[in-house]
Amino acid sequence: LPSSMKSISPLLVLCAPLAHIIYGQSSVKTPLTMFDPDEHPLARCLDGSPAGYYAQQTSSEEDKYKWVLYLNGGGECDNEDACLAQTESALGSSKYFYNESDTSSWYLASDYCPYNPTLCTWNHVMDPYCSQDLHSGQRTEASDDTFGLYFSGFHVLVATLDELDKAPYNLKEATDIIVSGVSAGGIGVWMVVDYVAKRYPEARVTGATIAGMYFYATYYEGENHTEPGGMADFRESAWPSTYELYDAFVDEDCKQAREAAGQSPGACMILNVSYPFIESDSFVIQSQTDSVVLTGHDNWPSDYMNEQPEQEFMAEWHANMTTALAPLMVAEENVKQKVHSDGDHNPRSGVFAAACYTHGGFTHSYPLLDGINFYEAFDRFYSGAAPSSSYKLSDDCGEMCNPTCGA
Repeated sequence: LPSSMKSISPLLVLCAPLAHIIYGQSSVKTPLTMFDPDEHPLARCLDGSPAGYYAQQTSSEEDKYKWVLYLNGGGECDNEDACLAQTESALGSSKYFYNESDTSSWYLASDYCPYNPTLCTWNHVMDPYCSQDLHSGQRTEASDDTFGLYFSGFHVLVATLDELDKAPYNLKEATDIIVSGVSAGGIGVWMVVDYVAKRYPEARVTGATIAGMYFYATYYEGENHTEPGGMADFRESAWPSTYELYDAFVDEDCKQAREAAGQSPGACMILNVSYPFIESDSFVIQSQTDSVVLTGHDNWPSDYMNEQPEQEFMAEWHANMTTALAPLMVAEENVKQKVHSDGDHNPRSGVFAAACYTHGGFTHSYPLLDGINFYEAFDRFYSGAAPSSSYKLSDDCGEMCNPTCGA
């Protein structure tokens, strides 16, 4: 899964002071800031080591109150062996964090203006993701129930926001906040975006994800099927136990509705279930045949992808993704009111769904829909000036048929 950390040195940065960087028009390396464990004792990686973040402050006076928060991807785990294995990498321990990260690889938080002209001069922050809990965990202690590990991803997010609220960043004065993420980070966005909106009520808060639209997994059981690997079980029956393992923070409206119906809030961890409850504006960038989900969560054998049984399963999966995206594709003038705890609200949505076999492979060059890339589609959505048909874009040619999918 995508990881956005790059470095010129593999050495750990220990409890550095609040670090920031002023940037120009080209991409630069953004330094790591580690949390002081005395000040943020709950902000831990999976192995209990202190977590951290990368923050790049804008030099633009016009954009000083505008932010893109980027939640990095990197899988998830729900069993002891898989989780312990991740503690030997930056996905489970800050011992392996890099000193710097290449901000140009942060998708909508990229500072490379030729590719990301609207958002490149905003403030950018990246949570590198070392908790393996989809950025949702609220565990405060390691126990036998957690394999002796910490699932504290939500605590890491809160600590990051606490630090950014201070000078010189002053996030608490923000006018615009885009909560973005890829893959596991994309899943995390939909659990926390309304929390961010409620924390910063004066800001316009928007959720935007790459490879973050998930629905219940179904195992491919035909000939040549693979076996479950190191990724978590995403079948419907597994989400309640995953929710308990992480003590996950989920969308509060979704949680209340599930509990009122006598159901586990675990289903609220995926957008396919939580979307009706999300009050923030939403933009989804998604492959219609997701390569990582098919192979990593559904036991689908890519080596036999052109065989008839595998093609039939892919066609069914593609149909399920199309159905999952349908509520976001409805023209805005036809969207029904969502009713929430604080009254009626009618958030906006946008989609960039390509008929490609990829996961996070969305770039300036490919894939294209109606001749534009995902950056341009998001710009149209965020501006509010373009018709919804120009940013609710979804291929309708079938499976893997977009000619601009790239490598």
